[in-house]
Order: sequence, then C-alpha cells, then structure tokens
Amino acid sequence: MKISRSFGFIIGGIVCLALTGLAISLWRQPSPQEITRAQLEMLLRTKVVTEASVAPSIYQGIYEVVGTYQLSSSAPAERFAITTRLEEAEVRQLMRNSAVKIDVPGKGNKAQAVNIISTVVVAGMIGFLILHQSRLAKTTTHRKVRARPSVRFKDVAGIEEAKSELTEIVDFLKHPRKYKKVGGKLPKGVLLVGPPGTGKTMLAKAIAGEANAGFFSAHGSDFNEIYVGVGAKRIRELFRQASRCRPAIIFIDEIDCLGKNRKFDTNGEMQQTNNALLAAMDGFEGADGIVVIAATNRPEDLDEALTRPGRFDRKVHVGYPDVVGRRAILQSHANEMPIHEVDRCIDVIAQTTPGMSGADLANLLNEAAILCAQQNSAAITLEQLEASRDKMRYGKERKSMVLNKKEREMVAYHEAGHTIINLKKKLTQPLYKVSIIPRGQALGVTTMLPIEDQNLHSKEFLLEQLSVLMGGRAAEKLFYGATTNGANGDLDMAKNIARRMVYDWGMGTKLYYENGKAEAEAEINRLMEEADRDALEIIKAEHQNTMRLAKELLLRETLNREEVLALLQESKPGFGSEKVDVALN
Repeated sequence: MKISRSFGFIIGGIVCLALTGLAISLWRQPSPQEITRAQLEMLLRTKVVTEASVAPSIYQGIYEVVGTYQLSSSAPAERFAITTRLEEAEVRQLMRNSAVKIDVPGKGNKAQAVNIISTVVVAGMIGFLILHQSRLAKTTTHRKVRARPSVRFKDVAGIEEAKSELTEIVDFLKHPRKYKKVGGKLPKGVLLVGPPGTGKTMLAKAIAGEANAGFFSAHGSDFNEIYVGVGAKRIRELFRQASRCRPAIIFIDEIDCLGKNRKFDTNGEMQQTNNALLAAMDGFEGADGIVVIAATNRPEDLDEALTRPGRFDRKVHVGYPDVVGRRAILQSHANEMPIHEVDRCIDVIAQTTPGMSGADLANLLNEAAILCAQQNSAAITLEQLEASRDKMRYGKERKSMVLNKKEREMVAYHEAGHTIINLKKKLTQPLYKVSIIPRGQALGVTTMLPIEDQNLHSKEFLLEQLSVLMGGRAAEKLFYGATTNGANGDLDMAKNIARRMVYDWGMGTKLYYENGKAEAEAEINRLMEEADRDALEIIKAEHQNTMRLAKELLLRETLNREEVLALLQESKPGFGSEKVDVALN
C-alpha cells in the first residue's frame, strides 16, 4: 500500500514527539510519597531532610515542596512531596532551620538537559513543518501538469451547441494576430455549467487538443489545506507554470469547492485562496495565450467577483443530450463493441433514455457488455441493452425475492391499475412495458417513456400524470377493499408534482405566496383527492380489463406495449409511432 508523503510527515512528527516524551520521562525519578503538613514540619524539626525543591504553584501562596529525607545513616533515602499553603517568611524560616539545600527549579543539570532537548525537538518540528508547507504548494500542481491532450472535438459527442460556442477560442489560440488586428481580446475565462457526466472535462481537453495548447488541470479540492496560505500559493504556482507553456489551458474542475461566495464562507483559509484566484485572473492578459476553463454544476454558489466579465467572460451551458446527441454518444462508444443490429439498437436506446448523460450512456453500454460476457454471447443484443437500461433506472431484478401468493396478486393488480389509467389518457407518455418482477426497492414497475424529448408540460398533462400515479392505489382499493404501503413511492411522486404545480408553476386556482401557505396546502390536497377519484372511476369502468391484465401478469410477469394492447384488444399504435403535440405537452 502506497502511503502519501504528507501522511508520512505527520507520522514522523508524532514519533518524534513520542520519543521526546520518553526521553523526558527517563530523566525523572520515581514518583515521591505524598505527605501531610504535620509530617513535613516533623521532618524539618528533626533535620532529616537532605534535599528539597520549593516551587510556587499557579495559585498565590501555594507551594510545591519535593525532596528527600534519610532517617538514619544506614537507612535508605526516601522521596517526599507536598502541596501546601506557605507564607514566604515560613518558607525561609523552615529552610533555614532545617539546613536544607534549596534547588531552584530549572537550574539543575538534569533539568537543563531536559529543557535543551525539548527546545531543540520543538524548534526542529516547527522548522520541519515550515519547510513541508513550502513544498506542499508545488507537489499537487506539478502532478496535475498534462501533455498536450489527444482529445479532439470529434471525440466529444452530444453537445454540439457548446462545441460551436467554444470553436472561436480555439481559433484565437491558433491565430491570435487575426483578432489583435481588429482589437479583439481573448476571453480570460470560460465557465462550463451543467449536470455531472455531461462532458465538461472532455470538452476542456478537446479545446486544448484542437488548439495544440498545454493542459494544466486541477480540482477545486486540491487547493483546500489545513495550512494557511498553501492554497493561495498553489494558485500562484499553477498560473506560473501555465505562463511558461503558452498557449495553455488551465482547467479547474468543481470550482465551487474553491470559489464559494465570500459572504457565506467564513473560512479564512478558503477566502485567502479565493482572493488569490481573483488576483491571478486579473494579473495576466488574455492576449498572452492563457485561458482559464472551470467546470461546475453549482454556479449559484460561486462568488460574484469571480463570475463577472473580465474574469469568466463566457458562461457555456453543457446540458443533457437530446435524442440526436444520445445517438451520437452511443455510436462513438459502440464503435469497438460487437452489437447485433447496431443501428437499430442505438436508435431504440437513444429514444428510450431521455435525461441520461453521456457518462450514463457509456455506463449503460459497459453494463450490457458485462451481461453479454456473463451469458457467453457472441454479440450484444437489444435485450441485453434494455436490461442494462432498466437496471440503471430502477435497479437490478430481484428474482430471488419470494412473495407469497396474495402479495404477488396485489402487485399484479397494482401495476395493472397504472397501465389501464395510462392507456385511457391522451396526453401521458406512452406505455413501454409493465412488469411484476421486483427491482431495487420496487415490487413492480410500469415503464412509460416519451417518444421524443419534452421540455414543456401543460396543466392537463400533469393532472393526467397524477391520475396515472394514483392508478395502482385505486386498483388495490377496488379489488381488495384496502390499500397497502406499496403505493408509498407513487404518493411521494404525486405530492411532489402537485406541490410544484401550486408553488412553482402557478397552476392552482390562484398564485400563492408565504402568507397563503395554508390555502396552498389545501389546494395540493384537492389535486391529490381529485386524481384519486378520477383513477378510481376509470378502474371501475375498466374492471374486466384490469382483471384480465393482472391475471396475464401473474402468468408471464412482464408484458410490453404491443402485448398489452393485443390482450386488451386496443387499437392504439405501437410505441414510437404516436404523434406528440409539443404545444400541449
């Protein structure tokens, strides 16, 4: 196991202090015997005390007396100690009457040796820590220097808008004179904002690769240290290195760890590091061929002075890819994978993975490859890709989980209720498949996937979505006369949708503010109750179809959309052929 250098220094310091303590303890004699004030006076009167040390304590008038006495010439010497109140006159009188040799603390040879050793060790430790602190500023930044990356824009798929916005920076780094002629200045900084896994780091590497520029990367947490001033020194060292390798890209990932708003961050070390970054970005000109690129998914936490023009001049949003972007990402990762009917598989997975990032899609293909190897298949199939997608969305199938007959029937009717409501609604996302195989924390899953990416949803669509979520609970109530805790997840999702409709989207009977909280909660309850009544009425009207679907699920466990429509003799089109009204949805 490799031990970091900093950890080794800390262990070394602890060992040195322990050895110092051991050396000091070896100089000490065995613990003396505690005596009373009367015993002390008796020893002084009989003049058997041979040596004594008197030292004042932290309390006025209280002294510590430590010494030795010998009752006879043949008896061994005994050590004694007492802490008692003595006046200065009493101390002088007692010591004078007893003819005792007084030893002032810290003046003896042993005490002097111990003090010298302690001073040398402590001074050495302080010097060692100062030297270590000066080295810390360089260790992390030197390790973060990268050669000119081999990544290019063609290797980064699914974020075409972000790439087009950054192309001019590449052109400026390649041909700076063209822009200088017309007075153009290279942006000092570019802030990449977006959810995790969307390709912000890859995009920064691609800029450096396209411009043939040096790439200096660091993480925001690399500048957080317990030693004051280390983070600021690392900032200066990073910019100093980049200035020697122009053109250069300085990439700081998760900059929110470093550049937090100073109004709310009271950590003095972090504020000093933040100030160093602000000063460094003001201390070089953009025309010098250095661009700072930072990535974050929490832009609201950044300091206003950091995000102003002149430091981070550009803010580029790197969002989740659309269906075209997902298809390109899957294609780039699938080039070296044996996939059966690759074009068809990529089209189906791209269409059924809205909201997944590039990292999610890469992981999906890797999970499918692992599943393919476990099944000893020659090529990855669509079924394996879909199994991997469902595993990422809902969790792994728990086929070993045993439900008793009644529980299994209730799960079947619950999922049948969701399915029936979905098929009877016009605006909801189309049914993809329904299963009563437990996955993750769910005992069954009804999957509804959009045919295309949707960014706007009408109030009517959301009300229908509430009814679909209440469908499982309504089926339990109708067929068993009671509800179970199986609807817990459905109720949480429904409450979240209803709450956002009222508070965030203004879809209640009126707009609510803080003083109308009670009325807003009543509005949320009303939406939930109306959705529950609507779902119950539909299940009552479709009583026979719900029973037929539940019984088929008990036999086959999983049904896709076409199988459900054939069973219920519905005339709706198959998945992927429905037309979505974007104005409504």
